[in-house]
Amino acid sequence: MMSFECECGNKTILFATGDRDEHGREFVEIEDDERLTFTIGEDSVLFRCSFCGYTYRLQQI
Repeated sequence: MMSFECECGNKTILFATGDRDEHGREFVEIEDDERLTFTIGEDSVLFRCSFCGYTYRLQQI
């Protein structure tokens, strides 16, 4: 389980589903998808808080 907390105090949890891909990596789902949205780009993932609108960028390494 992973958790996300925005600067505004919004908290949501990403939890493991038990399903795995062909490489053995487990899928995660957002506990409440109305609190957090994400967009997958070419070189990063954007996480946007649905309460305050602040956006975080996780760049691919």
